[in-house]
Amino acid sequence: MIGSIVRLLVAVALGAALGPICFDILQWAARVVRWPLPDTVSTIAGSVLGVAFACWRRPSWFAHTWVHEHAHVVVYVALHLRWPSGLYVSDGKGGEVEHFETDAVRSVLVRIAPYTLPLLLTPVLLVRHFAVTEPGPWRHVFSGLAAFLIIHHVQALYHNVRINISGDQSDLVKVGRPLSFVLIALAMLLLAAWTIRALWSGLPSGM
Repeated sequence: MIGSIVRLLVAVALGAALGPICFDILQWAARVVRWPLPDTVSTIAGSVLGVAFACWRRPSWFAHTWVHEHAHVVVYVALHLRWPSGLYVSDGKGGEVEHFETDAVRSVLVRIAPYTLPLLLTPVLLVRHFAVTEPGPWRHVFSGLAAFLIIHHVQALYHNVRINISGDQSDLVKVGRPLSFVLIALAMLLLAAWTIRALWSGLPSGM
């Protein structure tokens, strides 16, 4: 009971402290937006294909679980500088990363990773933002791929939340639902800001 109250208070404090900052970052990022869209055809095509794929095909639960568990792994390794002791991925029966529990802050960051870290989208945004900024076919490819993976991330986030919103062993319950949703909202604001800056990079209005 005490732990739940503490997590709720932390969620309120983080939302109040970081929410306005993240929103300001999003507003700052949106200043570069000019129409039409950068790489208009490929960006729209990637978005349409992403929506069509999400509506047409049910998720591969093995692939979904693989990405989910490897998000845990990436953050665990980044915070602990060592590999977890085990990794289990199944097709429709969930997965698990076996590791040593540490302090509460790092434990929360590892558990919330699949909901806040766009594992497939991140490398594409990095390349589009910093490496492929000049006009050309490769910029179209990465703009379209980024648009597709944004839709994929939203779909994966929906399924992650839907599956893990209840159950004693689920990530969101262990982190605390209010704290989880605050962290997810903050991450989505920052992701939206980065996506805007990445897609508009290399243009006269971008950086």
